[in-house]
Amino acid sequence: MTTNKKYDYRVVQGKKHWVAEITRRATSKKTVVSKSQDGFATEADAKAWGEKELVSFLENLTKRNKRDFKQHLKNKKDKALREKAYQQKKKDLESSESDNAETKSPDLESPD
Repeated sequence: MTTNKKYDYRVVQGKKHWVAEITRRATSKKTVVSKSQDGFATEADAKAWGEKELVSFLENLTKRNKRDFKQHLKNKKDKALREKAYQQKKKDLESSESDNAETKSPDLESPD
């Protein structure tokens, strides 16, 4: 089994200029272009841009993933707290209903 990077760059020659692309491996057969820049006069310029942009692209992706993960943890914690409060409220309501049912039992004495 081969090991390929999820993100990489490639340099393609157009009719009059070079194009550098940041690519993402979506599936084993499908590659998606995440970012591209064209108009490079030489292959070396396009390659340099691709290497530099790939590094900054991955840094931004890592920062965004960390930020999203922190938000995910916060949302999960908030949801657990809401669920706990809901269960406590439900429990309190059930106990108060059972107390009310016991106190509202019909009196055996007849009113005057």
